[in-house]
Amino acid sequence: MKNLRHKTKTIIALHTLCFFLVAAFPVSAEAHEKGVLLFQKKVKKVLASSCLRKNNFGIKIYSLDRGESLFELRAEKLFVPASNLKILTTAVALQTLGPNYRFPTRLYTDGTLKNEVLKGNLYIKGYGDPKFVTEQMWLLVNKLKNLPVRKITGNIIGDDSFFDGRKRVKTWIKNPGAQAYEAPLGALSFNFNTVKAYVSPGPKAGSRPKIVIEPDTEYITLDNQARTIKPGKRNRLIVNRVDHNGFDEITVSGGIRLNQPRAQYFLNITDPTLYTLSALKKYLGHAGIQFKGKTELGKVPETAMELLTHESEPLTLALQGLNKFSNNFVAEQILKTIGTEKYGPPGTTLKGLKAFEEYLMELGYRQGQYKVLDGSGLSRQNRLSPQLIIDVLRYVKNDLGVYPEFVSALGVMGVDGNVKNRMRGVEISERARVKTGTLNFVSALSGYFQSLDGETFAFSILMNSLKCSNGRIKKLQDQIIRAGLHFQRIPTGSVTPEIQEKVSPSSGSAP
Repeated sequence: MKNLRHKTKTIIALHTLCFFLVAAFPVSAEAHEKGVLLFQKKVKKVLASSCLRKNNFGIKIYSLDRGESLFELRAEKLFVPASNLKILTTAVALQTLGPNYRFPTRLYTDGTLKNEVLKGNLYIKGYGDPKFVTEQMWLLVNKLKNLPVRKITGNIIGDDSFFDGRKRVKTWIKNPGAQAYEAPLGALSFNFNTVKAYVSPGPKAGSRPKIVIEPDTEYITLDNQARTIKPGKRNRLIVNRVDHNGFDEITVSGGIRLNQPRAQYFLNITDPTLYTLSALKKYLGHAGIQFKGKTELGKVPETAMELLTHESEPLTLALQGLNKFSNNFVAEQILKTIGTEKYGPPGTTLKGLKAFEEYLMELGYRQGQYKVLDGSGLSRQNRLSPQLIIDVLRYVKNDLGVYPEFVSALGVMGVDGNVKNRMRGVEISERARVKTGTLNFVSALSGYFQSLDGETFAFSILMNSLKCSNGRIKKLQDQIIRAGLHFQRIPTGSVTPEIQEKVSPSSGSAP
């Protein structure tokens, strides 16, 4: 690996030397143009695929170093961007909230704390933390335990008033399923408002499978009607979530083969606040804090005393989960938080979108030149152009206050996130930092890459009305980025023999 990196650095250094030598040994404009034409020819060949026969796609590749377009086609046209919209969400979040913004979760009481007994109610108020997960709940409960608190005599009351009561974006599909990517929103939320169900075969054919729900709380009940079946038999295992107005039930039916490995399923829940309260009650018990009261919804009284504040990880870490794994829940929580911090509580999607509008005005865009209805890109009514995304990427690149955190939140081709298995084996794939986007018949890829010459590009590829599988489309996109990574303005063989001799590496120094 070290040898490979050394060879790559050697090649880059040699091409840099070539540019210096060109100043002393002039190279024709045709030689410079040849590299551009070769690249454009490769891209056009990729775009001629039958997958794109409706021509409902746009692309732009722009040199940030030279300030000029390398390739573009229908760059001004509007397309469904899918999760490429998260590029805008990330940019606005970093500018509005700052990379070190932290989401608080606070505990209050309307009673007194004496002799390790909290006489009164315990209130928990959420402020939209999109990553208030198991580890953070443990930290919160341990802080309470160490006040110290050993007993709570009243009830536990959840306050979710920092956001409005709308759990879903208006323009999303009306009857969502239990898919984790459609989790509801809430100022007081836990574990991305999802649960995980593990299903293992029973001890013998005909027996019930073994099912574990994580987290195991009062809010979730289980109805296991599935069976373990003999190897070789076919019977689909169905895991679903049913809303019972106050609690959710996980239903499991169908069959799992005796020799089948343990399966896991992620499901969303329907009431974030009640779900969080049930988890808090469970963790209080694990920490040895006695509680026998009820859990209910309400607001923190103005006269209540604050017991403690727990702060989240910095925003920059939440943005990595947002982009590398394209987390819709995180995007929408951040959007509402932007709206709250900029225009006051309660946080709403519309307030967040107003902040987006102001941001795009700074870039010279007006209403009618785009359509943005959420922060995640889940709405099929969103419309962006490759040019607009390029302009956001350019704007971010010129702001050192946000650019390092922005680019570090993007997926690294062939290395991490949901592009970990894309372009694997390409020597310099890590030079491409990207955001993916996927909906039915929609695929997008935008971000930055650095060519073999060391030139930095912003790019955006938005593809709609696709006529083949998403897997084939990804390969087409990867071919374009791979051509970009290996792009050279002066291809090998385009310089004069005299210059070629001066820049040729010694034997064995290059692959």
